[in-house]
Amino acid sequence: MIKKQLTLFAILLLSLVVRGQESYFKSDSIAFADTKWSRSIVSEGIILKKAHFSNGELFNSNQYISIVEISPEADAKIEIFASPILKQTSSIASEAGAKIALNGSFFKFNNSYNTEDYNSVDYIRKSNKQLAPNTWPAKGRSMHQLGALAIFRGELFILKADALREWEKYIQAEEVITSGPILRVNGVDEKLAKASFYTTRHPRTAVGKREDGTILMITADGRSAQAAGVSLIELQIIMKWLRANYAINLDGGGSTTLYIEGASDNGVVNHPTDNRKFDNKGERKVANAILVYTNINGQQ
Repeated sequence: MIKKQLTLFAILLLSLVVRGQESYFKSDSIAFADTKWSRSIVSEGIILKKAHFSNGELFNSNQYISIVEISPEADAKIEIFASPILKQTSSIASEAGAKIALNGSFFKFNNSYNTEDYNSVDYIRKSNKQLAPNTWPAKGRSMHQLGALAIFRGELFILKADALREWEKYIQAEEVITSGPILRVNGVDEKLAKASFYTTRHPRTAVGKREDGTILMITADGRSAQAAGVSLIELQIIMKWLRANYAINLDGGGSTTLYIEGASDNGVVNHPTDNRKFDNKGERKVANAILVYTNINGQQ
């Protein structure tokens, strides 16, 4: 009888906690929706939205969120780009002639010229050719190998890894890069681990895709008084608010960078942190990026 009562009490307590979290996040969702987002047209069918939550109104903290929305009707092409030499995201984009760039997946910091693996710790495929393998942990997959971005016949897909050890090698797509953890699959939140990487606030980078095909490229700044950064749970919630049917986390921290050609003096529209200042000058050199080209059916 006592055991049964304890079980009922635990269920009731869990219910109260869940309801409390829902109420807490409901107020945040209102703040997220009601804030004054700055909006600018990047190209036809592509919009940049930015908001600075500077009064602690989002997740009880200051936040700076940048979002690029790419509609299915936009005259645009998305590419996974790997550089054998570590370079800033803005440099990768400007050298490639891309309109938009987002830092990509995880990599080594040795800054070597290594065409064997492009300084990547995650699988990369380009033009149907493997550029880098996954760097395997002792057991299972690393958290940054739990999903992938794949481009098949010009369309971007967000995929969840299955049980096969080398699952990414069997993806039917011309371009693939593994990353993770994956945040949402088919409109449902993925269960996230309790490890500190998931629960601690950092600058974050993510890509999402809505049911209608709209692509979302997101940065959440962090490591400053003006922007605390978000946990992966908070990032997952943001992707849900943005109606992402699928969403995946990319490399974050000092790598988090969003570039748009001509949008600022160096094209960077968020606040990378490697210079420890809340400005757009603190870019980190990275090994790969997600690039977007516009006017592909007209003049570049």
